[in-house]
Amino acid sequence: MKRSEDTIRILLADEHRLVRSAISSLIETFDNMTVVSEVGSEQQLLKDAAHHAVDVALIDAAVVSLKGLETLSRLKELCPDIRVVVLSTYSSDSFIRRLFEEGICGFLHKNANVNELEVAIRKAALSERFVLTAMEPENFVDAASVVGAAATHANPLTTRQSEVLKLVANGFRSKAIADQLNVSIKTIETHRADIMRRLGVRHTAGLVHEAIRLGLFVAPQDTDETR
Repeated sequence: MKRSEDTIRILLADEHRLVRSAISSLIETFDNMTVVSEVGSEQQLLKDAAHHAVDVALIDAAVVSLKGLETLSRLKELCPDIRVVVLSTYSSDSFIRRLFEEGICGFLHKNANVNELEVAIRKAALSERFVLTAMEPENFVDAASVVGAAATHANPLTTRQSEVLKLVANGFRSKAIADQLNVSIKTIETHRADIMRRLGVRHTAGLVHEAIRLGLFVAPQDTDETR
């Protein structure tokens, strides 16, 4: 394996030690890739992601699905630049759609071969969104065609970003939101910037408008009592 300054640094998460070792050994044979950490739990995943410089997180769905995919949102909060690829034997459209709503970069079915694993990691490192399912072997599909217009245009935000947007629309400032969600002000500001980028708005009024459109906030109605 060749390494350079452009080496892709990978965090590998799988509940089974033998599986982790096998995948790690495969990755180490790929040029310009290295596994910087192997973990078997949600807690260790979050800890090591924050501790190591990671480009791509290759995560078995079983590690994150036990908590309703909340782990993915927390991972993106800790490491906004990390690209996540989820491995799974389960590949229904609704499941894949939910994963992308939580901010993953790619989905790879566990029936993939070694070459497909390498391609998937390289695509993720370039921030290309893709899906490879058992139904379409050797055919990397652009995520938008699988996730569908409803997911990519109706609400492109993660669950945590939607929570932040809802609080912003309700008039909460960054410090109050940070206190309520038990995160740092810097994390909230990062969320706000990413939300604005994803929704294509530049100010708070635009955020409120989008929150109403997405059903996250109901504008107060004029009544005789409020006039």
